[in-house]
Amino acid sequence: MKFVIFTLLTIALAGCTAEQQSSVASTQPHAECLVCKKNVDLACVDVAVDANTPKVEYDGKTYYFCSDECRDKFAKDPAKYAK
Repeated sequence: MKFVIFTLLTIALAGCTAEQQSSVASTQPHAECLVCKKNVDLACVDVAVDANTPKVEYDGKTYYFCSDECRDKFAKDPAKYAK
């Protein structure tokens, strides 16, 4: 049972890198990854924003993401994630 829980947690965290997770505590501006928020992946919701942070412009607003994968999911159907 412990192995199953560990495996599920590992899969859930696969979209986040250790660098992204450790940068959450920095003084950089932050945003929410709306894809992770919708998918209840709480480990990746808080995103430190810098020049390399994946982003998309939609409806006059800039949205930031924890990974290129989340950015691409958002770009395919932004209305699903943006309110």
